[in-house]
This record gives sequence, C-alpha cells and structure tokens, in this order.
Amino acid sequence: MRTGARHKLREFRAPDEVGAEGRAWTVVRTAYLDREPAPARRLRPRLAALTPALAVIAAVLVLSPAGARVGQIITHALGVRHAAPALSSLPSEGRVLVSGPGGTWMAAADGSTRRLGAWSQASWSPHGLYVAVAAGNRLAAVDPRGDIQWAITRPRVSDPRWYSPSGYRVAYLSGATLRVIAGDGTGDRLLATHVAYVAPAWRTGAALGPYELAYVTNRHQVVVRDADTARVLWTASLRTRPLQVMWSGDGRRLVVVTAHHVRTFAADGALVATLHVAASDAALSPDGRSLALVLNRDQVVVDGRRLFAGAGVRAVSWSPDGRWLLVDWPAADQWVFVRAAGAPRVAAVSRIAQQFSARGAFPQLEGWCCAARGPAG
Repeated sequence: MRTGARHKLREFRAPDEVGAEGRAWTVVRTAYLDREPAPARRLRPRLAALTPALAVIAAVLVLSPAGARVGQIITHALGVRHAAPALSSLPSEGRVLVSGPGGTWMAAADGSTRRLGAWSQASWSPHGLYVAVAAGNRLAAVDPRGDIQWAITRPRVSDPRWYSPSGYRVAYLSGATLRVIAGDGTGDRLLATHVAYVAPAWRTGAALGPYELAYVTNRHQVVVRDADTARVLWTASLRTRPLQVMWSGDGRRLVVVTAHHVRTFAADGALVATLHVAASDAALSPDGRSLALVLNRDQVVVDGRRLFAGAGVRAVSWSPDGRWLLVDWPAADQWVFVRAAGAPRVAAVSRIAQQFSARGAFPQLEGWCCAARGPAG
C-alpha cells in the first residue's frame, strides 16, 4: 500500500500551477499598487505534485526558519504543537473582536477578555471606541465595556459596518434590504432592496464623505451607491455570487471575492485584474498594500506567498500594525498568529472555543482593531 502510494507520487506530474499562480498574483498586486511589487516567493516545484496532506507540511517547511523542524510549527494538520493553553497576550497592540453562541467578546493586548453582551455579530468603529453589534431584530452600538450607547429594532439585522475614518455612518442588512444609520443612532433609512447576505463595504475617504457603499444583490451583482443621495455610481455583474467585498485603504480599488475568483475593480468600476483561486476569506492589510487569502480552507497566502497551511482554516485578520496575521482555525480549536513581516514566526493558542463560549462553540473572528483614539469612534 505504502509502496504503491510512493510510486504514484513519483509518477504524478502536475501542470505549472505554481508558476501560473505566481504570475496571476503579480497582475492582481500591480492592479492596486502604484509601486512595482516585489517578486513573489516561489515554492519548490515538487510541492505541486504532493498529496494534500504532505503539501500542508511541505509548505510550512518552505517557510520555516533555517534549521527548524516541521513539528516545531505544525503537526500533520491537526494543530500547532506546544500551543499555549490559553490566551495570555497578543503579539501586537490592539484588541481582537469575536462573536458566537457565547456572545460578543473583546480580547485585549494583555490577554484579558471582556464579554460585551449576547450579540451574534459585531464590527469595530474606525478607532475602536465603539462596537456595532447585532442579534435577531436588534442593532446597537456599545462601548468597550459593553454599555449600550444606542439601539434600534429592525427585522433580521446582520452585518453592521462603520464608515471609516469618521464613524459618522453605519451600514447594515435588515433581511434582504440595506439600510444606513448615523453613527449616533439617528436618521435610520432604507438604501437598497433585493440585497444578498454579504456584508457591505464603505469606500474609505475623507472624514466628511462622500459616503460610497459597495454591496451585493441577490442577482450576483456588485453595486456601488452614494449612501446619502442613493444614486447608483456603478455596477458589475458576476456569474457567481460574491462572498466578500472590500475597499483598499486609499479607496482606489474594490476587491471582490467569489468561490472561484478574486476580482479587483477600479473606483470607477473598471475591471483591472482577476485571480483564479478558490478563496473562502480575504483581508487587506491596514495600509492596503498586501492581500491575504484563505485558499481551499487549508492554506493562507499573502501576495502569492504561502504563509501558513492547515486543514480547516477559516478566516484571517491583520494586526493594526500590519506585521501579524491572526489565522482562525476552528478545526484545531486554535488561533494561530503568523508574523507576515520580518523573520518567520508562529505563535498559537489552543482551547479558543471554551474561552469564549460555555457551549464550546468556536467563535467568529470579527476583526483586530487599533487602540481606542479620536472623538468620533
């Protein structure tokens, strides 16, 4: 059995998928960067010919520090060995927000945690002074102590998102509709109907607007609309439903993630690049210059470079300084912090589910935010 498997591995020859992936990444990266991107770090050619289980380990080997053993970083895709049994600190400044059956929680840089309430979803305000939270038919804004600042009732509330950098608007879904409310809880109004269950994304701009919002319709269409005038600025129709939309930090590019592609649009709606990958989650770095993707639910790639691999990876979030990635790994019941800048380093924490839920359910990663500052949130 083992001999046959080894023979198949030796005989198997995959096409140039690694080279093609690297070339596609260069196109995407160039599309939203003004500077010339650095060449993507290429994996060993034999990696593409390995079985998935071996590829997980081999990818980590390629990215390990000199002399490191595979067991020091990952153990046959079941979790990082010697992970801390509980969260004692974050490797960088800021606070991590999570939600799940145990409610919404905030984890501080010193490892302390605080429950903000029995909410099912949450989103940071731009400067971390407040959190927009949702559960059932209720939308609210709470402070980092969990005290409610304002609240409204609407049907089937989900996916609240603050406008950045001012925090003067909050967009959210109410059933199949998109609504916008002022950051102080006033002026709630309908913006669009026939909306898909995908979190909307504000185009980052000046503190006083314009307030442009990207969202997805139930017909697989991306729409960018002026949130104050309701005027449609542009649309883009896709064959498959987008899973995620996000603007670059400078507001010049919109990244759209589907089950089979990652597409980059200019601010005027022109398609500038397409990456053919099966991504389940994506995150732009705080400066908008690096794109992290979860591919095939078993690896994390940053600008075409495999940074981490493990079966069952779900989501990623950047640290506020852009030096670390938090990898959300429900299959291993772990958080894995991977240094994306500088020398490779991995730090992991186990038993995440029981730390944030009495039911032992793994929480949803909602974001890693800055230290609180600024008057507007």
